[in-house]
Amino acid sequence: MLDSIRAVAFDCYGTVVRFTTPDFIRTMAEIARAQGLEVDPEVLWDRFVEAAFVFRGENVARPAYRRYEEAWAFQFERAARDLGFEGDGRLAALRLKEELSEAEAYADAAEVLEALRARYRLAILSNADADFLHACLARNGLKFEVVVSSEVAQALKPAPAIFGYLVGVLGLEHHQILYVGDSPMPDIVGARQAGVPVAWLNRPGRPLPAGIPEPDLQVGSLRDLLTVLSG
Repeated sequence: MLDSIRAVAFDCYGTVVRFTTPDFIRTMAEIARAQGLEVDPEVLWDRFVEAAFVFRGENVARPAYRRYEEAWAFQFERAARDLGFEGDGRLAALRLKEELSEAEAYADAAEVLEALRARYRLAILSNADADFLHACLARNGLKFEVVVSSEVAQALKPAPAIFGYLVGVLGLEHHQILYVGDSPMPDIVGARQAGVPVAWLNRPGRPLPAGIPEPDLQVGSLRDLLTVLSG
């Protein structure tokens, strides 16, 4: 399988850039504090995630596309209302965008990308609005030949359409692209649905969740890719 790989495409947040669930919960705490809401940020985050299913639809394998700025505003106001508060969704969405724009890359990201660049075409494929995604990549000095956001593709992982958009932009066959991501549902399921080989970046060493198909590869760090792809 690896002999046919011509390009490596990466998820952004949680894979190349350090921003995961604890960071979202921390941001929820800051937003709640700024808006005077006395609420457990973890509970607020849980309700925020639940509200996404209302906004994007119940089909988690093919979620309806909306810009995150719009979705987050709805989700925050819905979550706050469910908890008995009135929240300002617009301000919450702006704060989330700011945090994601300023998030820092993992320490090994630049090194690994430069090493891979000599042999492979590199791409980013991210569920993100184009503005904060490009701002984050520029802030961290991370360069990719192709950057595909859900906004430009008008589709969200794990829907096959966003992977199909990437394949079209790269002008390669599906089996010639290795996709690397940390989230089982959007990344593993998404790549599998699209017929794209997938490497699961599993830094914590967690077991594969029930119902998620096996990835083609599993690595514990970005640096592990250098070993895997060196043959």
